[in-house]
Amino acid sequence: MKTTPFYKKKKWYVLLGILLAGAGLYAYFSQEAAVTYETIAAERGELVQEVSVTGRVKAVESADLAFETSGRVAEIFVEIGEDVEAGQALISLNNADLEALKRQAQAGVSSAQASLQQYQAALETQQVKLEELKRGTRPEEIRLAETALYNAEKNLEDANINLKNVETSADATLEEVYSSALNVLPTAVNAGKGALLTLTDIQYAHFTGSSTEELHLANVKKIAVDALLGAYEAGRWTTKAISVLNGGVYGDVQNVMLNPTHETIDTVLTNSLDALLKVKNALDAVPVATQLTATEKTSLDTEKKAIDLQISTISGKRQTIMVQKTTNSSSIASAEAAINNAKNALATAQDQLDLKRAGYTQDQINAQEAQVKQAQAMVNAQRAAISQAWASVQNYQAQIDKTILKAPISGTVSRLEVKVGEIVFPSSSTYEIQVPAVSLISEGDYEIEVSIPEVDVTKVKIGDKAKVTLDAYGSEDVFLAEVATIDPAETLVEGLATYKTTLIFIEADERVKSGMTANVDIVTASKEDVIIIPQRLVITKDGKKIVRVLKEKKDPDKSEKTIEEVVDAEVVTGLRGSKGEIEITEGINEGDRLVTAIHNGE
Repeated sequence: MKTTPFYKKKKWYVLLGILLAGAGLYAYFSQEAAVTYETIAAERGELVQEVSVTGRVKAVESADLAFETSGRVAEIFVEIGEDVEAGQALISLNNADLEALKRQAQAGVSSAQASLQQYQAALETQQVKLEELKRGTRPEEIRLAETALYNAEKNLEDANINLKNVETSADATLEEVYSSALNVLPTAVNAGKGALLTLTDIQYAHFTGSSTEELHLANVKKIAVDALLGAYEAGRWTTKAISVLNGGVYGDVQNVMLNPTHETIDTVLTNSLDALLKVKNALDAVPVATQLTATEKTSLDTEKKAIDLQISTISGKRQTIMVQKTTNSSSIASAEAAINNAKNALATAQDQLDLKRAGYTQDQINAQEAQVKQAQAMVNAQRAAISQAWASVQNYQAQIDKTILKAPISGTVSRLEVKVGEIVFPSSSTYEIQVPAVSLISEGDYEIEVSIPEVDVTKVKIGDKAKVTLDAYGSEDVFLAEVATIDPAETLVEGLATYKTTLIFIEADERVKSGMTANVDIVTASKEDVIIIPQRLVITKDGKKIVRVLKEKKDPDKSEKTIEEVVDAEVVTGLRGSKGEIEITEGINEGDRLVTAIHNGE
């Protein structure tokens, strides 16, 4: 019987296959699982931060501007149709008096500051004396104290001389102010007299009998005449010739002053102003009584303007007198305070010399400590006086600012209703109805109003540029705008705080219509040539910001081969972009491979 070799038997093939398969599985499972990484490179580029909001287009409103105070127009800086910038001066009133008062107030500040220096010097002196008391007396200290006493006596003498000079100057200045006020009274009276003559002419022209209208007009004129006569008598005016003829003609009035005083001038200013107001009321009442001719209306308007001018002039003189009295009182009070300070310094110097000569006790040291505290209190009080003096300067500056109309917005002058030399009154004036002095219309026809949430409003500032798309035209048409205003107060929208913000179009475009929905991307910050990575790659670990960087190193088992490893790099971040990017200022370099995902092989 023939025997078959073992390698030709089928069962041996099966056994061999099982052995080979087992060896393959062992090799597969025994090898180390391969790890792969997904990475991106850190790049340099431009990073833009934006705030995206939705708003609506609306028409830009015009601005009508009027003065808050009365006065004469001094300069007009613009013309109708001229483009102006926000803050640009448009019209100014004559403010020379206010400028002079402001300079006086500034001088008061300088004087108060000088006094503060004196008080500070006095405080330092008291402190030095206290230290000397504590150290004890030396011969050279006694000599210094004697010199200080001499200087204090000289300072008191100088302070007394200064007070006399201040009083003399104050009296002279006040006399000039009163003299100036007195000089305007004849002109004011003549204006009133001219108005009475006009009233008389109208009465003669329209009335011959004792009709109701004639009696009304005659009564109007009589009120005005009595008012003027009252003003003369209150000021101790002697009437040289006053005649009221049968026709109501008011004769020439020539007045001379008899020993005028400040009190009589004050009285005549007050009563003259009251008289002029009554004359004005009389002029205003004439059209009620009759229909006037064109010539009579012109005459009546001329008299009204003349009376208005004198009302403004006399009011200004009264105000100037009051301000000058206040200024004089302040100057004299400062000079008297300087005398008191000099007296105190003299007494202190004498006490100090006595102390030096007699030696010092604990009671004397305690007394000197009290002097130091008093000197410190004087310094504190004078600082408060300086603050008050600055407040006066700021008050006059505020009044000056009211005499200058400035453009609140950039735009175009659409109306100009005043002329140089014309007297204007505030809108609340009882003398005439005020119309806007100048009107502006905005540079663009439309603006955009949006509401920015409180989390984003801190990023936005006035002047930021924005890209705008309108739903009506789609995202392809982009319009440029600029942030113009941001409301300081919040507006609640569905319980959330938002801040109303207005943007203006940089260029006018006829396609823009009121009411259109606008999608606004406000560029709040941008940086160029910075390292940029996705924000999601920055993680927090142990209180630090890190990113995972893939680096290569030599394989310790194979000297010519490198292997990859992930390293945690601590970074410092900067600006956050609107598209999920973030700036890295420190920690990595351009081109570094940043790990975005790790895959373990199976």
